[in-house]
Amino acid sequence: METILLQSIPMEDFLKTLRELIREELKVLLRHDQLLTKQGAQKITGASNAVFLRAIQEGIVKPQLIKGRKQAMYLESEVLRIPVKRRSRNYSPEA
Repeated sequence: METILLQSIPMEDFLKTLRELIREELKVLLRHDQLLTKQGAQKITGASNAVFLRAIQEGIVKPQLIKGRKQAMYLESEVLRIPVKRRSRNYSPEA
């Protein structure tokens, strides 16, 4: 805060500039989204095949067809939005 006061920048201008910088950084980061195979996407999320196919049907994940590839690819940002239920450590199938 002291450096803002020493530079005599109004707080509103400082926050506006900060918001613009954050927006630009987010745009840059979103452009670097990786493409994953189905197996890679399942490995990252820990989702089963059924959960992954359900996410595709619901439109959470959209397959990308890449020229020269036989398998569909999936964007990492979409894959990370797949809701996966985790079992607790104390889970026992006998109970």
